[in-house]
Amino acid sequence: MNSINSGGMRVIDEHSRGSLRAAFAALAVTVALSACAAPEPMDTESLPPHVVAAPVTAVSKEKLASFTETGIASWYGKTRHTKRTASGEKLTNTAMTAAHRSLPMNTRVRVTNLANGTSVVVRINDRGPYVHGRVIDLSPAAASELGMKHDGVAPVRIEVFASDQTTKPPQTAAAN
Repeated sequence: MNSINSGGMRVIDEHSRGSLRAAFAALAVTVALSACAAPEPMDTESLPPHVVAAPVTAVSKEKLASFTETGIASWYGKTRHTKRTASGEKLTNTAMTAAHRSLPMNTRVRVTNLANGTSVVVRINDRGPYVHGRVIDLSPAAASELGMKHDGVAPVRIEVFASDQTTKPPQTAAAN
């Protein structure tokens, strides 16, 4: 039980002192665990230019028919050859494929190099690019056809046309 000493100060007995220690220990654990809580929203202004911070929303079927995007294209380096794509199939240097962050897998898109006017049709089979400012990553074959392999990047326009889509079922990874 607590009492008042001759100086008017409250004296805490051993039982109360143990309870106080337990309360402080619980507070310390709570503070320590709060560091494990969900982080605050990220300040995207402080990120390096190669990091994509914003979550990507998939293109809806309604918007897919009229989808157009302009930006910078890059191409997969040879180091990715024979690795698996997000769709599960093997990436090959000779396929006319590409990575896009939000277009549905197996969508065929027409990519036009705005610097020289050439265009190719590629199939989306991977996710990316994850470099700020880039809109599509092309296979080496597609980059070569567009005449951008030497420079590594090129300004492009991406378009989805109903006539470019196929009714064939998509290939599965087991078929590769």
